[in-house]
Amino acid sequence: MQEIDVKAIVALLRRQVWLIGLSTLLVLAIAAAYLVTARPIYTATSLVLVDPNSKSLVYSEIASVSGASENARVDSEVEILRTPSVALAVVRDQSLITDPEFGPKLGLGDKIRQALGFETSQDQSGDSLVKAVLVRFMEAVEVRRRGITYLIAVSVKSESPDRAAELSNALTQAYISAQVESKISSTLAARDKLQSQIAAAQAALSQGEGAIDGFIDTNLARIEAESGRSDIEALRLALTAADDKRLAANVRVQDLQTKLAAGDWATLTAGLGDAALAALQSQREALQRQLDGVPIGSTDDVNLRAALAQLDARQQERAAAAISRVEGEAAALAQSTQDLRGQIRQTLLSGTIPSEVLTELYGLQQEATIARSQYNLLLSRMRELEIQAAVQIADSRVVSPALPPNSPSYPNKRMALALALVAGLGLGVGLAFLNEYYIGGITTENQLRDVLHARVATAIPLITLKGETQRSIADSVITDPLSPYSESIRRLRATIDLSFKGSRAEATSASGDEGRVIVVTSSIPAEGKSTTALALARAFAQANRRVLLIDADLRKPTMHKLLGISAVHGLADWLHEPSSEELGRDLIVKDSISTVSLALGAGRAHAETDQLLGGEAFGTLLQMARGAFDITIIDTPPLLPVVDARYLAGYGDTLVMVVRFGVTSQSDVRSAMAMLNESKSPNAEVIAALNHQPSSAKSYRYAGYYTDYSGGDA
Repeated sequence: MQEIDVKAIVALLRRQVWLIGLSTLLVLAIAAAYLVTARPIYTATSLVLVDPNSKSLVYSEIASVSGASENARVDSEVEILRTPSVALAVVRDQSLITDPEFGPKLGLGDKIRQALGFETSQDQSGDSLVKAVLVRFMEAVEVRRRGITYLIAVSVKSESPDRAAELSNALTQAYISAQVESKISSTLAARDKLQSQIAAAQAALSQGEGAIDGFIDTNLARIEAESGRSDIEALRLALTAADDKRLAANVRVQDLQTKLAAGDWATLTAGLGDAALAALQSQREALQRQLDGVPIGSTDDVNLRAALAQLDARQQERAAAAISRVEGEAAALAQSTQDLRGQIRQTLLSGTIPSEVLTELYGLQQEATIARSQYNLLLSRMRELEIQAAVQIADSRVVSPALPPNSPSYPNKRMALALALVAGLGLGVGLAFLNEYYIGGITTENQLRDVLHARVATAIPLITLKGETQRSIADSVITDPLSPYSESIRRLRATIDLSFKGSRAEATSASGDEGRVIVVTSSIPAEGKSTTALALARAFAQANRRVLLIDADLRKPTMHKLLGISAVHGLADWLHEPSSEELGRDLIVKDSISTVSLALGAGRAHAETDQLLGGEAFGTLLQMARGAFDITIIDTPPLLPVVDARYLAGYGDTLVMVVRFGVTSQSDVRSAMAMLNESKSPNAEVIAALNHQPSSAKSYRYAGYYTDYSGGDA
């Protein structure tokens, strides 16, 4: 398991503190701007208490309910409160369609269309507007149960605290009203269902009573004759007389009502025999005689007709009262007849009568009794349901109405700023790691080691040229051997020496057969690889090594410029004509301040440089160099712009990659390292050097690849 280097992380955060601070300030600024411009939202909450037991003012008994049923009941009421039907009642009662907050609004696209004179895409129909308002209102509503209690919190959000409280209370009232209406509707539906059953029971009861009366009327004479009972005869005669009177009374009532409807006052007065009605009839006749002698339309005619109309109303009232008395007498006779029938029925059932008659009569009596019980039960239940419907109350009640809140619930400024601070710091730290390890340039040896997964030999410090006495920073290795720059180059030399220990190259070198080849390259132009290669060659020369430095950057050779040598011919010319003795003599030159031999790349190649460097001539040159020199250093072109370095990497026993401090992107470094791993020999090791030195040139191009640091790769 890889250990976490806390010091490295702290150092990374310190290096990227500006990015972390900038990210934090930016997020805080965005949060502050939002808090300034955001409209405050207020939340008002009312509490509803649900009684799991259904309440009734008619019945006092309460059925026992289990805990699971109670929880299910409360949860059900929560879901009912969330239904669109309850919210729709509030939308209509509170006229939210015309409310500026919840009413129809045009979107940005519709506003633009409207400004341009086009029709908006919004549906202006009534149903669509109501649905849009309903959706907007339901988004502002939150209904939730408080823990495992019977309390339900109904919260409504609004831009106005008073409006939020008003809507919350309206929603709870709509819910309670809907609950009461639901109970009333279900009760009335049950009553309506019973009414049809009551009509059937009433018909069955009438049929049963009629069957008994018909049986008695049919068999009474036979029963009297067979039993010889005088009491039955007396009752039969009384029933016959009462029934005759009842029928006569009913006929009289019907006759009187017919005459009243026809306005036959004379006959009606005579039939009723009422003195007051007779006096009124006399007045009518007198007024009628006076009216016959008065001209039509005269004042007397009008007055007499008005008096006649008043008299007609009085006659109507008096006649209706008299007929009502006659109807009462008829009803009393009917009741008397019914009582006699009941008395006869009881007498027959309690006395001695033929058994077959008694059995049949008893069966009819039982059927009538059952029909009466059913009728009374249904009628009683229907009356109870009517009473229940009239006095229904809700099972829920508001225990804490919503009050206008004092402070907005949104936005929570403290929370928002705290979250923005945390988010800003998190974003900054994330960007810091991203910039350190993936996006930004290489700034530390540890970072370079993590990116390349290779040994980092040194960090070449930043120094300046000392006037005109120095042509290149590489001169400091000779002119100022104790400088930090010279020490960093010697550190690179020591690392390279250590890399050969135990390797095949070290074994062959120890036998004196051949020298070692070091390839110095970089990812992109202007990373200082040519200067580093020259300084490294001089450092090996100071260690009494025979050193050959080959400027293999044939596309843009710069070594002769660093040395101040004006060469007519160079490596490209010799590789093009390796058999030329003249070019061979001019190929190798000496460094003016050290023992380093150089194969300059002055001039421009007239053929593809990758073919020249990958050809037989260059391989022969390196073979001769291995035999004649202890160290051969090849200064290559950059890896990414051109292909040349891929051919040269295979010759190296050790490869040195120079990376420019803070400039070379990590993606370029990774890509270059991947190319080296593909091109190098299996035993060759890649060693990195972090170069703080800037390039001294102004432009540098490789086949369309451009960088601001140029002039070769000095």
